[in-house]
Amino acid sequence: MGIVLAGFVVITTFLMTSVLMFSAFLSASVSQGESLRVITHVSSERLGSALSIISASVVTPDGPDVAVQVDNSGSQSVVRFGELDVIIKYTDSDNTAALRYLAYTSGALGNNQWTIATTGVQPDNFNPGMWDPGETLPIDLRVSPAIKAGTAAEVVVGTPWGVNDKSSIVNP
Repeated sequence: MGIVLAGFVVITTFLMTSVLMFSAFLSASVSQGESLRVITHVSSERLGSALSIISASVVTPDGPDVAVQVDNSGSQSVVRFGELDVIIKYTDSDNTAALRYLAYTSGALGNNQWTIATTGVQPDNFNPGMWDPGETLPIDLRVSPAIKAGTAAEVVVGTPWGVNDKSSIVNP
């Protein structure tokens, strides 16, 4: 009787371990499959996405405002401007290096924010209100503290698909 009971315990332990290992394998396979699906989707979106910064300049010397012109040179339209990333690296008026991620606002421009200039997307002939291929997006941004006069800065604009461009700015 003791041998049968010991055999039963060994077989039960083996079966439970097998079920747990199979469950972990199945969970990992599902997770990996989902990750591959997301990567494929992002890669296909990224393939048609491209942008280039045409110009970037400080609006007033020693001031906080910067104007940037970005061209959509890819084949993807951008619908939600808040998903764009705008980052600026500069020397502030206190002579301190600053790196700022700027938040999007559709309203009045505040400190460390960016918005679309009042002129809007140019020319906005196709899909009004969207940034389509071949169109230029004018961006106004404000940093705090202000950019120090006589220094250079760098602005980076990125799409939701990870495509970005950067441009130098000289503050006269």
